[in-house]
Parts: sequence; structure tokens; C-alpha cells
Amino acid sequence: MAKIIVVSGTPGTGKTLLAKKLAEKLGACYVNLSSIVIEKKLYAEYDAGRNTYVVDEEKVREYLRRLTRDCELIVVDSHYGEIAPRELVDKVIVLRLDPIELEKRLKKREWRWEKIKENIQAEILGVCTVNAVEEQGEEKVFEINATGKTLDEILEEALDIVKGRTKEKRPFIDWFSIKEFSELEKYLV
Repeated sequence: MAKIIVVSGTPGTGKTLLAKKLAEKLGACYVNLSSIVIEKKLYAEYDAGRNTYVVDEEKVREYLRRLTRDCELIVVDSHYGEIAPRELVDKVIVLRLDPIELEKRLKKREWRWEKIKENIQAEILGVCTVNAVEEQGEEKVFEINATGKTLDEILEEALDIVKGRTKEKRPFIDWFSIKEFSELEKYLV
């Protein structure tokens, strides 16, 4: 039986807030994968150039498998949560956010422009969704456009997805069909 709900998305989309609330509502264990990777040393190396750890995917999968023995349901919070063991994942919810709103949020975090631009490019291209579909299969992956919505509204959509109340699957978000190219161009050059 599937035991993992993954909440994914580009940094700044609100996945941590949603994942915590979703775990609380479902009575599930909450796992912030980035914190666990560092805390449990589930990484292969540290990439100083990018200021990040390189995740050892097999170690992460094994950790999550062991955790399912203690937790009936786990909500995984991570922009790379799609690496969770496929046989244990029920749904992957990818939060999406208007790139212009995402820029504002990341600037508030005082991130360097290069890091902001890299993450906005990932959002525009739907990298988290693409990775989730490749690892988990399209039938398990759902997107929520968090733009202009409250946490409670996003939580309701997520609960509908998890509980199978979503009547039909919406098409994946394509920012190029929603925004003018001129609005996105500065992130792509």
C-alpha cells in the first residue's frame, strides 16, 4: 500500500507551509527531505560552487522505506521529492507559482540574482513536474497553481487530490501560454 504523499515545487512556492498543514490534517508524519538529507548525511558530496549538497538518491529511498515502518502515512516536503520509492508514493502534488510572484518571494529571502534566476527558470520550465512525471508516472502527478491563493485554499485543493475528490486531471501549467514572453524574457537570458 502507498504510504507517501510528496509535496514538491520550486523553492518559494509554499510547499513547506502546505506540506506541514497537509500532514497535520491527515495525521501523517511530516518529512522535510532537505533537512533530513543533511541531518542524516544522506548526500554524496557538497558542491561548493552551487552551495548545495548532492543527494545520494538510494540512501534517501532507503531512509524513506525504513520510515514507512513507523509511520502509516508520510508527507514528504522537497523540490526533489519525486525520488521517493515509486512503490510507496500515492500522489505527488507540485505547487506552481507565477514567476513574477516567485521573484518577489525569493528577493525577500535576499537570494543572489543568479540563484533567483535559476529557480525561476526551473519554475517556467516546470522542472519539478517533469522530474515527478519521469520518476513517478503522469497518473500520480498533480499541479496546483498557488498564485493569488491562501494557504487554506491550496490545502483544500491538495486534500481533494489526496482523497480522490478531484473529478478530472487538469492540464499541466505552461507559463508561456499564460504570460507574455516579454514578462518572462529577463529570466531566460
